[in-house]
Amino acid sequence: MEVSKYIMLFHKKLKGEINSREQEELSGWLQQEGPRSLTEDLDKTWNLSKRYKQGYEPDVDAGLARLQQRIAEARKTPQPAGAQPSPARRSLYRWLAAAAAFAALATIGWWWIGNSNAGSEQSALIYTTGAGESEKVLLPDGSTVILNENSFLVLSAEFNGASERPVELTGEAYFNIEPDPSRPFRITTRDAMVEVLGTAFNLRSYPEEGFTEVEVEEGSVRLSGLDNENAIQLAPGQRGICSPGAAMNAKDSPGLNAQSWRTHRLQFRNTPLSEALACLERHFKVELQLVNSQLADCGISMKFEDFTLNEVLDGLTLIFNVQVYPMEGGYRLEKGSCKPAASEMR
Repeated sequence: MEVSKYIMLFHKKLKGEINSREQEELSGWLQQEGPRSLTEDLDKTWNLSKRYKQGYEPDVDAGLARLQQRIAEARKTPQPAGAQPSPARRSLYRWLAAAAAFAALATIGWWWIGNSNAGSEQSALIYTTGAGESEKVLLPDGSTVILNENSFLVLSAEFNGASERPVELTGEAYFNIEPDPSRPFRITTRDAMVEVLGTAFNLRSYPEEGFTEVEVEEGSVRLSGLDNENAIQLAPGQRGICSPGAAMNAKDSPGLNAQSWRTHRLQFRNTPLSEALACLERHFKVELQLVNSQLADCGISMKFEDFTLNEVLDGLTLIFNVQVYPMEGGYRLEKGSCKPAASEMR
C-alpha cells in the first residue's frame, strides 16, 4: 500500500481526527519490520517537545506539507537496478515520525524545537542519528561531537548561559570539548552525570543496556550518578561505568577500544580473551560464544585496524588454535589452547 496513505493517517492521528478503524490500520503498519523504530522516534521527539517548550503546539499541517514535498523529490531520482537506496529514501520512516510533528526536521537529523517564526527564541536544539548513521556536530561553544548510530543529543536553552553548558545524551558519542573553566560542560544520561572543563572522551548510554560508560582520551572527566554523589575522576586511558545499584570504579583502557565505532581500530595488550571477545561483539553486533572456558583468562596482544570480522576470526584461530563454527546470530569458538602471541592486522 502507498506510503502516502499512512502519512495521511499519521497526520490525522496528530490532529486528533483519526477514527478507530484508521487507528487500527496505522498501528498494524507501524508494527511491520520496515518502520519498527518509528514509534520510538515519535515518542522521543514528542516528549522532548513537551519538556523544552511549554505550551508549544507542533504545526502538523506545515510538517505534512514539508514531508510530502521531500518524498516527491526523492521519487523523482531514478534508482539503478541493484543500487542501494539513497539517504533520502533510507531516512523516509524517520521523516514520517518527526516531520509530521516538527516542521523544521532536516535529513541529517537535527531540528529546533520551538516556534518557527523569524526572530522567535529557540528553546532546545536536538541532533539525532538513525540506524547505521553517524554525524559530526559543531556546538555553539566550538566543541565538536560525533554521534554514533541511534543517538540523541539535546542542547538545552541554558547551553549559552553564563554558568554551565548542559546537554543530554541518549546513545553514544565522542566529545571533544573546548576548555572554558568558568562554564563546565555537563552531560546527563539516563543513569549518570558527566562533568568536564575541556577534554576528549567517548560516552555510551543506550537505554536497553542499562549503564553509562565513559572512556577518556584526553584531560579529566568526573563521572557520578544522577544524585551527584559517589563520583569518580577518570584520567586519560581510563574507563568508568555507572549503573543503578552498582559501585563505580575506574579501570585502565589503554587501547581506547570503546571508540572502535569511530576509529575502526581495536588494540589489545595482554587483554583476557573474554574481555576482547566482548569488545568484538559490541563492534560487530554479533555473538561470539567461547565454549572452552579455560581460554577466558588467556591474554591476547593484538591490533586490528580497518578490519573485517572474518579477519578477526582468522587471527583468533591462529593465536589460540580455536575452531570457529557459525551459529544463529554469531559464531561459536571451540577447543583451542592458550598461546602467548602478538600480532597486528591492518
